[in-house]
Order: sequence, then C-alpha cells, then structure tokens
Amino acid sequence: MMRLALIGCGEYAEQYAGVASRLQNAKFTATADPDLDRARQIAQALGASIFTGGFDELFTQHSDAIDAVLIHSTNRLHERHCQQAAETGKHVFVETPLALSTPAADAVIEACQTAGVQLMVGQSSRFLPAVQIVKESLEIGKLGDPGLLRIHCWQSLETGDLDQPSRNAEHNGGVLFDQTLRKIDLANWLFGQLPTEIYAVGRLQSQPQLKQWDSLQVHLGFPQGGMALIDCSMTLPKGSSYSSLSMIGAQGAAYADDHHNVQLLYAGGDPSALKTGQGDGHVLAQLREFVSAVEQGRDPPISGRDGRMALQVAEAAAESISAARAAHLIGGRYELV
Repeated sequence: MMRLALIGCGEYAEQYAGVASRLQNAKFTATADPDLDRARQIAQALGASIFTGGFDELFTQHSDAIDAVLIHSTNRLHERHCQQAAETGKHVFVETPLALSTPAADAVIEACQTAGVQLMVGQSSRFLPAVQIVKESLEIGKLGDPGLLRIHCWQSLETGDLDQPSRNAEHNGGVLFDQTLRKIDLANWLFGQLPTEIYAVGRLQSQPQLKQWDSLQVHLGFPQGGMALIDCSMTLPKGSSYSSLSMIGAQGAAYADDHHNVQLLYAGGDPSALKTGQGDGHVLAQLREFVSAVEQGRDPPISGRDGRMALQVAEAAAESISAARAAHLIGGRYELV
C-alpha cells in the first residue's frame, strides 16, 4: 500500500478527498499546508493521520510515514519541494508547472533520476474523457494528420484577491506559466512534438500589483504544416470559467469543452442554461496512473521531459511577446528571428 502525502491543500485537495476511497493500492497518510487548520481539515477528509503547517517538517519529522508526495504548493516552491522529496527517496507527483524555468526543471529531473524515484507532472486536462477521445482519434488515424488545433480558455481575475499568492506572477508565474502552460502541454501532446515556430502577443494587466498579462494569444507552428492557436484570457466578469478545444485533421475534426451536457432552459424571459459537471474521473485516473507507474517501475504518462517541453515553449512565447518577434526552433533551442 503506497502512502501518499499532500503538499499544499488548495483547490485540488477537495477533489482528492472525493476520490481517495476509490484509489487502489494507495492511501493518504499526511498533509502539509501553511494554514494548519486547512491541513487538519483536509487530512480528516482524506483519512490521513498526520498534518503539519510546515513543509520542511513533513520531510524531517514524518518521512518514514510516506512513500510519495503530491505537490500542489505555490508554483515558485515546486522546484524546492520536488528536490526535497527526491533527496528523501520519495516518488514525486507535481502539479503543472514542473518549475518556473527550464533550468529549474532540469534540476528537478536530475534530482529524481539521481535518487531513483519516479517523477510525474500533473495535468488532469489530458485525462478528461472528451480530450482522451480526441487523442485516441488522432492515434488511430480517424482524424488524419493533425492540422489546426484551437484552444480557448476564459477565466475571471478577481481584483479582491491581489495579495493572494495565486494572483501574483511572482508566486505562480502569471497567466502564461500557470494557465497557458497547460494548454501548451496539450498542444505538444496532441501533435506529439515540439513546435518549430512560436509567435505570441499579450496584454498587460491594468493593475500593476499583479505583474502579469491578463490576455494571451500564442501561435504554434508544427512540422508538416500543423498549427495551434491558444487564446487565454483572464478578463471575464466574476463567475464561471469556460474552455474549449477543437482539432481539425486531414480527414476529420473533433471538439471538446468543459460545459458537458449543457441544456438550455427557457421559462419565460431570457433563456438560461443548466450545466452538469464532468465528475472527478479525470482526477482519479491521473492518480491511478501515478500509483501504477511507481508500482510497475515504468515511466509515467506525463514525464519530467513533458513538463520541461511545455516550459521551453512558454519561455519562448514570453520572449516573443517582449520582442514582438517570432521564435524558431534551431538546434533544440528557440531563437528570435
């Protein structure tokens, strides 16, 4: 039975609590979060007996009680926590982004390889049923060669939370490295390779405290003429977010979004919509893959290399925005042209 520790009890913690009882061959034994009350609350929900308000304390005082860690701490701490886990011989699952730079990602990958522990990068979007169908359709040739991928993501940036780490680029890397990076990973995965050309534009958030873009458009050109257009915006009014993905191939097309089974409702006045959830199957599937990879000693489906590739593209996109020039892949590195 693999013993898991959750580092960071934020938005994913409650999702894990919902699937913990269905996770085979693994159980949660510990939680860690700067908010001790939150760590205690999530520990109880997960059935874990250990909770702590200090990340270092988890590794120094409770190392014997855990075999693997799920890292959901602030993005800027991912590198440190991954290395701490590897140094104590713990297998590592770290939520996207793997780190906030490719050199930091390289350090994490090397630390895990040196320690002989598994490293998986969390990206639950890959496990959504609709996205899985798109990937499968490409792999069996049903869509033909991928031609045009379009990904849209709209969210709200709540101005009342400017002091929260999750809203500040210094803590999470901003919209590019926190939200758009996930879409870049999907593009790399669906095309099965790195893009050879990158051009991006962005609009800076009007509130300087945030120190980040609030709207980004990233164009990725792939070999054989394929392309991806990624549009991420944080400008929606406060409320529900929306994302969609469409893939046009040489022989067919596929579409997926996060508004599963939306039904129009009309009872006089303006029509509204009833939205059903997508469930938590993708969260459970991702955890099962991590546990299975550790048990079988095989590479996980989303490796450190995958996480690094997404970072490499995001860094090139950031340079493209700043220079208003395109970046081309030359000798394994992106150079502005």
